[in-house]
Amino acid sequence: MAQQKQKKPWYREPWPWILMAGPMIVVIASTASFFIAKENAADLVSDDYYKDGKHIDIQLHRDEEAVKRNIRATVMLSPDMDTAKVIVSGDFDVKQPLRLQLMHPAKKSDDQTVQLAYVPSETGSAQAEYNAAFKPLPKTNHWYVRVEDAAGKWRVENKWIVSQGNAVSLIPPDKLLKGQTPENPN
Repeated sequence: MAQQKQKKPWYREPWPWILMAGPMIVVIASTASFFIAKENAADLVSDDYYKDGKHIDIQLHRDEEAVKRNIRATVMLSPDMDTAKVIVSGDFDVKQPLRLQLMHPAKKSDDQTVQLAYVPSETGSAQAEYNAAFKPLPKTNHWYVRVEDAAGKWRVENKWIVSQGNAVSLIPPDKLLKGQTPENPN
């Protein structure tokens, strides 16, 4: 009987720990996944898509007004992506305040709207120059850029693909430039 094994308590045996390791790893991984998803949540789904759709239709007149006024803009961003020079041409009042909107494609919290500062020109050119300063832009593949008047009468916008350089041309939508309007698609 001297050779009789002495029983160890359960917590000194390897098998209970090996069997518990799988569920413990799953709990830790799911907790980590939750916090990663919460930190990087995308705002792709609207809470009220019907209202947003109606709002888009209401805003189309601003694009049409930009076509009538032949308004165009060029936005040139600094390499640090925290300042921009904006050149606007067309029929608009340079004394009226303009805004620059930088919209992240997925995270609304990264969107920025800044007031443009007019730079007086001594040459009397048909273009007006503005400066803007904002928080450095987070890295992403593309942004939506818009220049609009503060009164909400016109706007020009375009998609800026970051890998194609630090300048983007803003023009009214193509179908409006070709003489098509939402009421007259031909």
